[in-house]
Amino acid sequence: MLDGAIILASFGSTDDSIRAKTFDRLAAEISQAFPTFEVRQAFTSNFIIRKLARRKIFIATVAEEIARLRSEGSRKIFLLPTHLTPGEEFDNKIKICAAPDVEIISPLFAEPIDKKILATVIDCFKPADDEELVLIGHGSPNRHNPVYENLQRLAGDRIHIGVIEATDTPNFADVVKRLTGRKILLAPLLFNGGVHVSKEIAGSDANSWLNRLLALGKNVRVIRDGLGTFENFRKLYIDKLEKKIGRTEI
Repeated sequence: MLDGAIILASFGSTDDSIRAKTFDRLAAEISQAFPTFEVRQAFTSNFIIRKLARRKIFIATVAEEIARLRSEGSRKIFLLPTHLTPGEEFDNKIKICAAPDVEIISPLFAEPIDKKILATVIDCFKPADDEELVLIGHGSPNRHNPVYENLQRLAGDRIHIGVIEATDTPNFADVVKRLTGRKILLAPLLFNGGVHVSKEIAGSDANSWLNRLLALGKNVRVIRDGLGTFENFRKLYIDKLEKKIGRTEI
């Protein structure tokens, strides 16, 4: 008899290779670490779910997967988001699913922010000694998300946090004010990167972060892989599950 179920909840991606090396890989690692739990995946983007369904790839919403597990007899469900911050997507698609039989595990960058997690991010990208690291997160289009500014306070002088959403901060101008050197390592503060990397962060358009930094005379090196492609970052999710499940009675 299984001890319970774990739903790995992500925004999602239509890119098969990205799903394979981020969500699918993490789900497999969770299954290996917790063999007495049923592990499922769910996406929060209805657009991505519909687009995949047209290709005969079927992934449920979080609510649908919870209902399915209940119908199969699951008595305890742990909901693990890959959304890095408690922003709008988390609030509107995951937080609302809380119930007596559904325990939601907080995003990695929920307050208070663990310095170990930020150190792991930096270790994933490994900036050279003469490079300043610019990390670009998503941000929130309709409300300010203070997580990014709090990350910046922890990050130090050579790590700079920015966001894609023009209405949120720290924006491009905020980051430029902090830069002191010429060499930049530009990387996504995103779990799976994807279209945000290929467009807003490092796209060919003049308004991408890459091209705006180049226009300022910066020497920019780009890492396009999202954090979910790095084993040491994925292990942070295993650690969160171990802490939560280890102190919860099933």
